[in-house]
Amino acid sequence: MSEAFEISADDAEGVAEGIRRAATGSVVHLVRDGRPIADIVPANSAAAPVPSEGAELDSAEMAAREQRAAERPAACVAASEYHAARFGAPTLEHYRAVYAQAGASWPGEAFVRRHYPVADAS
Repeated sequence: MSEAFEISADDAEGVAEGIRRAATGSVVHLVRDGRPIADIVPANSAAAPVPSEGAELDSAEMAAREQRAAERPAACVAASEYHAARFGAPTLEHYRAVYAQAGASWPGEAFVRRHYPVADAS
């Protein structure tokens, strides 16, 4: 299915419907206040390609990621820092696994360290 749907992230029933639609092959865009915040994509689709390890992101993609990271609400940053202080921060390998599982290309160690709390593996 090549249809794309847009739903509010604050609508629990809408999100559930979005998950159902993604399970049948649709791409679902989540929005908050008219701004895109995430996509729900089919698990095995071209909409979520899994890049090869070490694949380089083009400059436009990196610029877009930097912009989204810069626009994260202060509450999100504070919550991340609180959880890292209380439970410990994830390691780079944890972040790599999350990116791979999400089908997103790895932005690089420098990007992750710049925007997220990271525990150094000992």
